[in-house]
Amino acid sequence: MIDTVIVKPEEMSECAQVAAQVRHTIHAYPEVGLNLTQTEKTIVEALKSFGCEAIETRVGGADVAGVVCVVKGDQPGRTIGLRADSDALPLNENTGVPYASTRAKHMHACGHDGHVATLLAVVKYFMEHRHFAGTLVAIFQPGEEGFAGARHMVEDGLVERFGIDEFYALHAEPTLDVGTVGFVPGYATANADTFEIVFEGQGGHGSRPQFSKDSIVAMGEAILALQTIVSRNVSPYYAAVVSICCAQSGDPDGTSVMPQKALLRGTTRSYEPEVQDLIERRMNEIAQGIAQTYGIKATVNYTRLYPAMYNTPENVQAAREIAAQAIGAANVKEFSRTTGGEDFSFMLLERPGCLFRLGMKDADHTAPVHNEEFDFNDKAIATGAAVLASIALTRMKS
Repeated sequence: MIDTVIVKPEEMSECAQVAAQVRHTIHAYPEVGLNLTQTEKTIVEALKSFGCEAIETRVGGADVAGVVCVVKGDQPGRTIGLRADSDALPLNENTGVPYASTRAKHMHACGHDGHVATLLAVVKYFMEHRHFAGTLVAIFQPGEEGFAGARHMVEDGLVERFGIDEFYALHAEPTLDVGTVGFVPGYATANADTFEIVFEGQGGHGSRPQFSKDSIVAMGEAILALQTIVSRNVSPYYAAVVSICCAQSGDPDGTSVMPQKALLRGTTRSYEPEVQDLIERRMNEIAQGIAQTYGIKATVNYTRLYPAMYNTPENVQAAREIAAQAIGAANVKEFSRTTGGEDFSFMLLERPGCLFRLGMKDADHTAPVHNEEFDFNDKAIATGAAVLASIALTRMKS
């Protein structure tokens, strides 16, 4: 059995209440992307109000609002990084809460405001209980929603500058009951990639197709052929997704104009690197084969955005045991991996650790994430903070 140091949710109650008020401020003034100036200011002010002095800003670059706070214990030990993402989504809010977004097409619809609040509660608790072994590194990371903020912070020396041994994080989960957490060992989120395929033929008059090279016919064939990558190339023992989410060509008013170009855009998801490689290779082969068949040109741009997030199995097992003592074994759930993307993966490529799911669901919180009616459940802050604090204290001491 691990020599654990446990913090119960009720011990986090006061810290959680303070953090919830900070969350409401962040929620009311959401920011999208990497340069979250107001969010950064709110986080730093909260940290200073707790008595924190070792605070670094702009970790990740001059235009990256990465905030790192270091809290040292009074005994030697290991260094544990806890990460909370802090950016919002380009979405109009429809929750009706008193602290609703004041900005059009800006909304905390994925719970990042709650992630920040939960980590702030942990920092406040640590500042009030300095008798512990090791060092806590609290990481407030912008740009998770497609801007790879974690990669920017890692490339700016996050791991080496702060001497981090392990990373842990959480994410709001509306399908789990409030008061519970969920763990996934191994691959927990997918490689999140994008692609663009442009077919370029020869435009002309729709009444004389023999004098043109039809890019739309090639595009149509590609839409169907690309689906065979998953059904006929990827082994059924693995999972993969190829989704075409945009098909554009021609002009609605040009009913007799055969367009020069046709464009496809979409996303692919996979877990294992070999499956990711296979998808990219077959996509190129299919596009070039179709282009050759119709005597036109195909250009494929395949972009690897976020790597699959791999929760180190031994760290998951340790964290599960700690969580069970903090909130009760019945409240620690198995959770399935998802095909969503998560840039915490960049940190887990550098050091072992894991991300767990934090339950949100009750009678007043049923909306899914990335939905205009989603709002992080303040009741979950104490649970999440207790589990994070217990993991950090135990792993720092181990």
